Amino acid sequence: AAKRRGHVAGKSAAAADGAGASPSIANPNKKVFGDDDDAGTGDAQHTVNVPPPPAAPSHHRPAEKIVLPSTTAPWFSRTLDGNKATHFEEYYRRQAILPDEEWGSFLSHLRKPLPVTFRMSNMASHANGVAEALAEGKRLLRPRQQLYNEVTGRPIPPPKELRWCNGWQLGCDKMALKYSRTPELREFQRWLVKYNSTGVLTRQAVDSMVPAAILGVEPHHFVLDMCASPGSKTTQCIEQLNANNTGAGSIPTGCVVANDINPRRAYFLVRRCAALGSATGSLMVANHHAQWFPNPGVPIRTLPEGIQSACAGGGLDARTSSRDPAPAATREDSGRYPEGVYDRIICDVPCSGDGTLRKNPQIWSEWRPEFAMGLHQLQLRIAQRGAALLKVGGHMVYSTCSFNPVENEAVVAELVRRCGGALEIVDASDRVADLKRRPGMKHWRVVTMVDDETVEYPTYEDSQRESVSVGLRRKFERSMWPPKSGVTKLGKRIKGPPLERCMRLMPHLQDMGGFFATLLKKVAPLPGPKDPTRAGVERAMKTGEEGTGAGEGPFGSGTGGAPRRRSEHTYAPASTSLVESLRREWGGTETWVNEFAAGLHVRSDTNRALTYLSPGVRAACVDQPGVARIKCVWSGVRVFEKRGTAPGERREVITKGDESAEGADGRGPVTADGVSAYRLTQEGAAVLADHVGDDRKFALPARDLKQLLKEPGKEIPLKSFTPAVANAARSVRPGSVIVELRKAGGGGAAEIDDSCPSLAVELTAGGGLKVDWRYRKGLEGAPKAAAAAILRRLDGPSRGYDDYGGDEEWGEDDDQFY
Repeated sequence: AAKRRGHVAGKSAAAADGAGASPSIANPNKKVFGDDDDAGTGDAQHTVNVPPPPAAPSHHRPAEKIVLPSTTAPWFSRTLDGNKATHFEEYYRRQAILPDEEWGSFLSHLRKPLPVTFRMSNMASHANGVAEALAEGKRLLRPRQQLYNEVTGRPIPPPKELRWCNGWQLGCDKMALKYSRTPELREFQRWLVKYNSTGVLTRQAVDSMVPAAILGVEPHHFVLDMCASPGSKTTQCIEQLNANNTGAGSIPTGCVVANDINPRRAYFLVRRCAALGSATGSLMVANHHAQWFPNPGVPIRTLPEGIQSACAGGGLDARTSSRDPAPAATREDSGRYPEGVYDRIICDVPCSGDGTLRKNPQIWSEWRPEFAMGLHQLQLRIAQRGAALLKVGGHMVYSTCSFNPVENEAVVAELVRRCGGALEIVDASDRVADLKRRPGMKHWRVVTMVDDETVEYPTYEDSQRESVSVGLRRKFERSMWPPKSGVTKLGKRIKGPPLERCMRLMPHLQDMGGFFATLLKKVAPLPGPKDPTRAGVERAMKTGEEGTGAGEGPFGSGTGGAPRRRSEHTYAPASTSLVESLRREWGGTETWVNEFAAGLHVRSDTNRALTYLSPGVRAACVDQPGVARIKCVWSGVRVFEKRGTAPGERREVITKGDESAEGADGRGPVTADGVSAYRLTQEGAAVLADHVGDDRKFALPARDLKQLLKEPGKEIPLKSFTPAVANAARSVRPGSVIVELRKAGGGGAAEIDDSCPSLAVELTAGGGLKVDWRYRKGLEGAPKAAAAAILRRLDGPSRGYDDYGGDEEWGEDDDQFY
């Protein structure tokens, strides 16, 4: 009891402290007394609790708490001890990623929330919307009076224009903007919601815009986004691809393939890109491991003739049931890897994510350098696969949202080394001249912090000593250390890769998140393995040998196994009879036969929907010899969909039970009510309008178009429209029609106003017109926003967004976009 009270053998704690007591490492408030303190009492090496002093001495720093930004993760502590360096700070100070004089500003920005940033669309189809948005938001983007934060009372910096990405950066964060009571900020929030719903602008972090900006995507490029979700970079590439797309004759010949390993995130990516409307005709979303993404240019070998006949009639695909070697085991006669098929690749690999501390402050308490070590090998494999899929002369961006050189420069250096001169690091500083950044690192350290013990390993051999635990030893790779450079002992000069050309984006330079990006160019084919005749490879190349696991099918299977069933993730051309019946129904022009018909594809024998795939998607993802390997989640623009197949919709009965059967007038399949069996979608109207005649295409004056859009989904009787429109509608069979805006004082197809997009409208059997606007789950507010945008153009700037009910708020899922 006396010891617990701080007394030892009648001595006070203060006396004991003056007699040579040493502080305990485990607890600063504990003292360890040695033999010299009290040799005759038998209390040697006892630990005694010392009560804290009544007041802190003047030389001690007072306790300082740093409050982190609020987040959706409530389980972590939102405060940091200002007197104690975190693992993050200790590690990166040792790495010397910044000069000492910049550390204060660097840490200060990391502890602040990320400002709101967005970019304007550069698609030709959105040019009018962008001009309207900038005109309406002029006083918001360039305010004349100073605004102040309600909570802190500090002035809010005015928005900054980012010319290199056609974007803007606000002076406040997302939470301050969303919940502010300041009228100007509330109006700004409504402005963002309004134009984000129609695709005119996109909320995206500044650092996330860099890969697509330096990649230089052009309309004829085949682009691959290897780790695409949530899709901000994918939408940026689609917009660049469709920058000059104004309709027939200007459709891009390239395409964008967006891949993600998780099926759920892949479908979320589909939802994100669906807001771009008809531009998704140049998109394919796939679901694969990025490090094993298949090369569609490598042909799938066919079965011997006897096995083909055995597969026939069994619902099996003879092309993918081959007993020949798997494509993964095939190679060209020269021993090189197969040629790549993509002109541009974004390789934004999974990473530790410590560059997102401003959005995810919980990383402060979770961060360890071992996270980066565990991802290094995966990042390198994904980058190598990207290099193999890249065409000679093409460009690839390797990027992470991390500061760690083990994930950044180490991967790039090893990738360049393994490619044997086929890849070069490109200086992309001229592509984003206004972007502030730091050059890549040439020297770094490999450090671990296991059990709060910081250990540095100068070489790979040091990390493999017996004193290092087996589990930790396995995390090290030789490629984690900096490449050798300089002059050797023998006087030989070793020149390492030009890592200074890499880009390091720091939060304090331009008030953004942390990011790393490198632009690489493929200048030669990849060299093949040095020993292509190894026993294992030779065994795999033999047809039908037991135990190889690579003898059958494109993915390999055991000898004697059942052939693989026909893939459900492919698009097949629509039947000729169905396409021809739709052409007669819509009065297809010559371009229908020459261009449009070849792009109509289906995914099942039931023909539930007809999807239009652009020439670029067909060339890169449909017509390639090995396309059956790609697991396609979604592609193209859905132009027609069968009535009665939408969720919650009454199933329609098609005449003769055949979707390709002709109606009584010989112009395509019809329902029991005499309505055309296939409904035209809104996004499909923009694609179809250039390929049909005037039979089912009406030019409406502004007055009639307003009636349709003020109440989407409501049937408007034909007598409410002008006589010319009503008479034209009565002359055609009920079903879908295309409606366009007629210029004031004009008439005919030559006087169509391009400021309003082509709309799909339903001509009902009861004699009325209605806008049947359908969107996929998660975009329920898009029809209302799109209708409001068209009405604003018809009325001019005199009416506002709220006049048409455009008061949607951000949902919980919207935060995932940003």
